[in-house]
Order: sequence, then C-alpha cells, then structure tokens
Amino acid sequence: MRKKLAMLLALVVILSLTACGAGASPAAGSGNAASGGGETDWPTETVTMVLPYDAGGDTDTYCRQMSLMLQEELGVNFVVVNTTGGSGVVAASSVMTAKNDGYTALFHHTGVMLTQEAASSNEFSFYDDFDVVATVARDDTYALIAKADSQWTTLEDMIAWAKANPGQLRYSVTYFGATHAVATLMESAMEIEMNQLDVGASTADRLTAFMADQCDVLVVNYMNIDDYVENGDFVVLGICADERPVGLEDFPTLKEQGYDVVQSKIYEVRLPKGTDPAIAEKLSAAIKKVTTSQEYADILATYYAQPYYRDAATTIAEDQAEVTELKTLFAE
Repeated sequence: MRKKLAMLLALVVILSLTACGAGASPAAGSGNAASGGGETDWPTETVTMVLPYDAGGDTDTYCRQMSLMLQEELGVNFVVVNTTGGSGVVAASSVMTAKNDGYTALFHHTGVMLTQEAASSNEFSFYDDFDVVATVARDDTYALIAKADSQWTTLEDMIAWAKANPGQLRYSVTYFGATHAVATLMESAMEIEMNQLDVGASTADRLTAFMADQCDVLVVNYMNIDDYVENGDFVVLGICADERPVGLEDFPTLKEQGYDVVQSKIYEVRLPKGTDPAIAEKLSAAIKKVTTSQEYADILATYYAQPYYRDAATTIAEDQAEVTELKTLFAE
C-alpha cells in the first residue's frame, strides 16, 4: 500500500505548489539561516524550481516534496516547472541563462549530470557554469527488471540467454544518462553484449515501450514499478546498489550476485552562475533544515529513498571524484 500513500502525498504536494502564494508572509525564523557573513532579504517572491523530466517520476516527486517544505520554511511559494528535452539539456540551459537573482533554480540528479560531464557531451559544465547549492536526497533502488512472462525470470537465465544470443538482448537506454552507465557496467561485468535502444528519456516513455515489448529489460527506480511487481507483472532481476535498500530486502543486489553494477541517483540543486553567495548559502541552510527533519525522512521512506544533505563544497568534491571514475569506465 506504500504506492497508494505515495501517490496521495504527491497529489497534496502538487495542489499545494500550484496554489498562488506570492503574497505569503515570511515564515517565522526564516531570516535566521546562515548566509556566510552576508545579509539578504531573499526570498521575497516566488521561486521557480526547474527539472528536466515529466511529472510523476522520481525526480519530479522528490523535487515537489522538497519544494513544499522549503515553501513552509522560507515563506514564499515554490513552483515546480517540468522542462523536458535533450536528456536534461533544455532545462539546464534555461536555468543557466536565467537571471541570477535566486528565483530560478535547477533540480537534477547525478545519474545524468555526472554521466554527461564525464562524456563531455554538453557545451557547458554542471560545475563551472552553475553555482552548486546542496544535495537533497538519494535513491539507491535502481532495479533491473524483466516481464514476468518473459523467457527469463532470474539474472543468470538472462545472462545465459544474452551470451547465447549476442547483441539481441534489447535494453532501454538513454545515452549519456544513468541507464547508459548501467549498460556499460553490465556488459563489462557480465561479459555480454546488448542491443541498446533509445526508446525515450522519461520514465513514462521507457515503461510504455517496455510494456509494449519494444525492449526486454529495463532499469528504473523501484518507486515507479512497485505496483507492477506486487501484481506479478514484472520481476526484479537485481538492484543496482551496494546493499539491499531498506524496504526492498526481498530483492538481491546485482553486486551480491557477483556483478559489480552499482548506480545511485543523487538529487542536487543549482543556481545560475554568479548568484549572490548569501542567497545560495541561505537556500542551502534551508535545505539542510528540511532534509534533516523527521518529516522529510518519513516522506522519502514511502518511496524507498532517503534524505541526503551535502553542502556545496562536499557535493562538488564527491561528484567530481565520481566523474573521474566514469571517464575511466567509458574509456575502457
């Protein structure tokens, strides 16, 4: 029943975030957030959170949950704008070129950002051309799934078939995204060759193609497919995590099955380059307060995710270390 509760929470969030709040008064204590020695009266008007995906998926859900709580913390409306296209490039570009006054921010995840950074696939950098604010959440539930009526229902059966039929296992991929990194890891660790098909960047597009038999296997955050698994339509072949996530202890990881395929999705906030540091640090302080609250932890647990706060410096350092590892992976 987790899914029904999650959907109800998401509906409440969407209704709250679309309500007009420009005239809201600042929340009590909202001016006490750390600002690195600088003073700012930001925010005094609506803040727009731009994300590169359609409504309803993991990135959209976590953004809306965080934005609702930031709205309460900072006393102004936070509006979520879904801007799709170009594997996230359209949304990122719109924020990068926006006015750097703190009222437009990018909410994105590392599954795409770090992969694109490692592949140098963009004409911009997620680090050099933005002001990183903070890390918000992480989801370690990336699941490799097959349909229950397919010719394999275990990982070993899938690998055996793929080896007997090289290049024929149809895998849904978004190039220079998290699914691309997982495909590279799978082919290397499992010693198989897959037929990587780009059937769409959004979770909805990829699930539709999967159910229409346009691809054989899919990797997707578990929150997006839990009803299908519970109903017996899909089978989980493995989770792309170091250890079994809380709430998903029934499903083995790919790593424990002998294949070092790990892919977390970590969600971060960025502002246009040159934003007043006092604004960025005030927003970071508010995010820290939200992400360390029990309320936020309880909400994310319904999606099998967890709060994960990192300040700007830590976010940049740890992400860039992962970019270095990804460059090595893609070079092999």
